[in-house]
Amino acid sequence: MMRDSLKRFYIANRTKFIISSFILFAIISIINFIFIYYITAQSNDECLWVQKKDSDGNMEIIFDQVKIDGVTYQAGIRDGDVLVAIDGKKTINTFVATQILDKVQKGDYATYTVKRGDRTFDTPVLVKKIINIAGLAFVLLSSQWLIVGFIVVLVKPDGKTQSLFYRIGIVLVINAMTSLLYRGMVVDNPLFRTPIIPLLIDNISQVAAIFLPFMLFKFFSIFPKDFSYSNKKWFDKVLFLIPLGIFIIILIVKIVFVYFNRYEKVYVSQNNIIGILNGIGFLSGFILLLIGYLKLKTKKERVPIFIILIAYLVGILALVYTNFLAPSIAGLIFNNPAYFTPIILIALLPLAFGYSIFRYSLMDVSDVIRNTIVYGTATAALAGIYFLVIYFIGQSIGSFLSDEYQGIIAGVIFVIFAVVFQSTKDRFQDLLTEKFYPEQFLFQKNLLKFSNDVTVIVGTDNILNAVEQLFVKSLRLKHFGIMLNNFGKERAYHIVRQEGFSNPDLKIYDENSAIENYFISEMQLGKKAVLERQDFKRAAEGRFSAILEEEIYTIVPLIIKSKVIGVLLFGVKISGSQFTSKEMELLISAASQTAISIESARLYDSEIQKQKIEIDLENARRIQESLLPKLSPEIKGLDIYGTMFPAMHVGGDYYDFIKISDNKLFLVISDVSGKGLSASFYMSKIQTMIRLYCSELKSPKEILVEINKKIYNEIEKNWFITLTLALIDTDKREITFVRAGHTPLIRINNNVLEIFQPGGVGIGLDKGEVFNSTIEEITLELNKGDLIFLFSDGVTELMNDVEELYGINRLKSLLIANKDLTSERISKVIVNDLESFRGSEDQYDDVTFIVLKVE
Repeated sequence: MMRDSLKRFYIANRTKFIISSFILFAIISIINFIFIYYITAQSNDECLWVQKKDSDGNMEIIFDQVKIDGVTYQAGIRDGDVLVAIDGKKTINTFVATQILDKVQKGDYATYTVKRGDRTFDTPVLVKKIINIAGLAFVLLSSQWLIVGFIVVLVKPDGKTQSLFYRIGIVLVINAMTSLLYRGMVVDNPLFRTPIIPLLIDNISQVAAIFLPFMLFKFFSIFPKDFSYSNKKWFDKVLFLIPLGIFIIILIVKIVFVYFNRYEKVYVSQNNIIGILNGIGFLSGFILLLIGYLKLKTKKERVPIFIILIAYLVGILALVYTNFLAPSIAGLIFNNPAYFTPIILIALLPLAFGYSIFRYSLMDVSDVIRNTIVYGTATAALAGIYFLVIYFIGQSIGSFLSDEYQGIIAGVIFVIFAVVFQSTKDRFQDLLTEKFYPEQFLFQKNLLKFSNDVTVIVGTDNILNAVEQLFVKSLRLKHFGIMLNNFGKERAYHIVRQEGFSNPDLKIYDENSAIENYFISEMQLGKKAVLERQDFKRAAEGRFSAILEEEIYTIVPLIIKSKVIGVLLFGVKISGSQFTSKEMELLISAASQTAISIESARLYDSEIQKQKIEIDLENARRIQESLLPKLSPEIKGLDIYGTMFPAMHVGGDYYDFIKISDNKLFLVISDVSGKGLSASFYMSKIQTMIRLYCSELKSPKEILVEINKKIYNEIEKNWFITLTLALIDTDKREITFVRAGHTPLIRINNNVLEIFQPGGVGIGLDKGEVFNSTIEEITLELNKGDLIFLFSDGVTELMNDVEELYGINRLKSLLIANKDLTSERISKVIVNDLESFRGSEDQYDDVTFIVLKVE
């Protein structure tokens, strides 16, 4: 929770953090330059000092490799001479001699006391200065990278490539801080007056040096094109954990062998290892850039990368030359420093990046730079004109008024100036945009118009057509698509509109709502709900990887009430560049309006569909009611009453009385598995067939066997019918019945309740073999006072507001308690008890039953 809060705070203030960090590291870069030129610069007399012991065991400094015609050579000093003192101060060792000479300013002369054999003489030597050329090269590299990275990341602060590029600039600046410690305590370096400061700088710069090659590897794995491995979950972790582990090992070794035991060779070896690691990092970055360049298909894509590639190659060659060739060609750096200056060429790399970025819109920077310059200049010019106008107006009016009113007049004029300036400035900037950037002006104008128009468009198809019209026809995007979430069992996003897709039937499956979760979490963290091409494989569990085959670079979700109902897919603009950060905001706004309109259209369609369903249900209810008998049959010795009250949604229950003679009667009670108009259709069909087949010549079992055979091929496979068919013969005083998967028959006589449940499966489930073999017909004797009860499962499965079922036991108790009443009275008692039990809970199934009493 705390982590999310901090993340949201950072995202909300990201730009401020970026600016603050840039100022901090720009200051560090300036300090690096100051130290290179003024603090750590070394006095140079164009020769080498070699410290040796003489025959008496005393330490002496021998001149060696004196440059011919160099300043020391011109002073008459030759190889083998001994340096005794500088400006009268004894040089007991090279450390002291260096400190003395460093205090002499460039262009001044230092008096050397020199011993040659038995002769000692003084001679003036012109002092030159030599700076840390390698340090200067890396400070130039880091500062220029920082500046370019700052501009790039301001354009798109949440861009993965942009932010990584900027972070590399920061790490380079930190790494270049080693120049602050150049030559150690030999020079009068103020940092060494507090021992903890050089210790911190050394370790911090070492951390940067260790992480730098891995960051370069990561950057060139996603620029200019993603490598497949860069989107793996392990990629970022590995590139963080490996350098972290290396630093921990180096720190432990340093503490044990350097800080406590003063093994300087260990420290030198560590720096050599880090140097090799950096060399590998720069080389691998070049190789990845070369491979990425070769992957690019068009000349337009290749040109800016080619410029960077050449600058990178020059930088690597400069490093190789300076470290391996220059020492063998030039020898001593003090004699030929110019031979070592090509290392400065490594600073061409950020310059090449900057040129390509600004010239070819590599990271959407050129639009921002141009806008800033043009708008800034125009606004300043406009402000200047207004200021001059107001000044002259104020002066003119003030000349006619006394001094006491001039302050009031000045205030009024200033307010007028502020109001007029603001309104005029906005109009003037719109005019500039329309004149110099017609694509950008058209984009903004059409999006704003669309945001207003889309709210009044009716119908989902019309809205989708309007969105496609906007981006394909008006803004002339060559690649565009709309995908909607069907929210069905399939859980997939389908293409409903597209332009320029190689696969117009593209579908993205999202079973666990990874897409929705990603965009919603981004919004909760305060980020823009936008996904760019370099993140397609990484974000939302890689769901958008399929779109990498298409020329799509930006995805904006359609979100309504924290639910992603679809996505808009965008290619590049007609100019070939991607959408800028400001344009992204307009896209998000348009997507929001589109989502609201689509959802409104869906609700409207849903309401229309609901009305159709209501009509459907009403028709089904009428059909259902028409199937029920209007009156109970009159047969001597029988008291019959049937009841059915439908659920909120019409079910498939029905009952019927079919009188075939004065002494014979069929009772039917049935339940169709579905609901609505289709259920009513099957009820009507089954009633017709039963009425057709019921006769004195056929038993209930024979009738159902015939009906099942007929209806099996006509009923849908996910439908079936349960049914009880009973034949009552008053002459024989018996009831014969079959049960096709329906609820059992209940008989009560003299407080004895019996339940009969012969075998049988539902009609329509089997073609005949299983149905015929399982259905069982039984015959019961009818006695005076018998109560026969047939019912549907809607009776026993009725539920109350605490999710209790009415149940068979409650039904049995109620029947026994009221067995002496008439069939109609028993029916009303049951209905009242059912309604009392249900209470306010909705009824979800039809309640149907038949009460038969034998008199």
